[in-house]
Amino acid sequence: MSLHDSFVRFLLNSWIGRALNLIMVAINRLVPKRDNQILFESIPDFSDNPSQLYSYIKSLGTDYRMIWVVDSIRDDIDAPQYLRNTPSEFWQFLRSRYIVSSHGYHLMIRAGNQVYLNLWHGMPLKAMGYTEREPSILLPGVCDENYYLIATSTIMRNALAACFNQDARRIHITGQPRNDKLLTEGRTMDDSRTIILYTPTYRDTGRDESIFSMPDYSEEKFQDFLREHDAVFLMKLHPLDSGIRQRSGGNIRALDPSEDLYDILQGVDVLVTDYSSVYFDFLLLDRPVIFAVPDLEEYRRVRGFVLEPFEFWAPGPRVETFSDFLEELERCLEDDDYYRRERRIVNSLVNQHQDGESSRRVYELVWGD
Repeated sequence: MSLHDSFVRFLLNSWIGRALNLIMVAINRLVPKRDNQILFESIPDFSDNPSQLYSYIKSLGTDYRMIWVVDSIRDDIDAPQYLRNTPSEFWQFLRSRYIVSSHGYHLMIRAGNQVYLNLWHGMPLKAMGYTEREPSILLPGVCDENYYLIATSTIMRNALAACFNQDARRIHITGQPRNDKLLTEGRTMDDSRTIILYTPTYRDTGRDESIFSMPDYSEEKFQDFLREHDAVFLMKLHPLDSGIRQRSGGNIRALDPSEDLYDILQGVDVLVTDYSSVYFDFLLLDRPVIFAVPDLEEYRRVRGFVLEPFEFWAPGPRVETFSDFLEELERCLEDDDYYRRERRIVNSLVNQHQDGESSRRVYELVWGD
């Protein structure tokens, strides 16, 4: 469990924590705010929706002072940076009129006179928050006029409302800023070979698992397949994942978990995932998706989905064995129309805006310019 999650549990689940939370919120309200200061935070640093919105606002040439809360200072980023969980970071939070977050950090101690923009980090497929069977943390719903939560469609707005215990009328259908990269930029990888990207969902199993956790997996067969099809297989694990270990070599490459997925997604030809909602975004490109789900029934029973039936919302072949995976992957590479109808149906339901203008809509929603 992260330090942030432990702290939130303390604030929620003990009378001392609740009292401390009230005191911190009161202090926050009393500290004068810089009306032009926007605090950004994301996991990994400088990534996801906050990063794209930051770039958009910066391109406008406004006089906003935009700062970042980070785990590591980066010299190549031209912005004030403050290390997370330090006194200087906390002071900058108290002084910021605007907070932009991908994971809800600082929400518990945010005062009502701060504008909080919760961009989150993807639309829900699997159950989370109030829709989980055994949730670890349940934050109270926030519905005041200075709190903003965004969605990509009416269906996703309702799903988020259930997950966050939120009034759906306070969730705004703007699209996700990070998807602007997919719709406005060209191919982002200088590689003429076929690019296959694997993005499994977060799993804190504590075990070293092979790719896909399939018992018939053979790296030798996979390398032969990739060479035969002049393809590269990239693995992008969740930044916090500790459950999958696979060495890079040959045509298999493990990407740095800190790398921003949306800097490379435009260049991907086939996406492979299990339950990661990144495929909702990838549908905007109308390219094949394969679902490697050997544990589907167990996952449905233990974690569950906020959108059911999973079989409808997963518009691509679903495989449980490695041999089936290779068969379906070959078909995806050879037939552009394979599952295209299903992809377009789901895309129309989850991505209302498909114009590369989500950053602008979010900016106009909050700052009104």
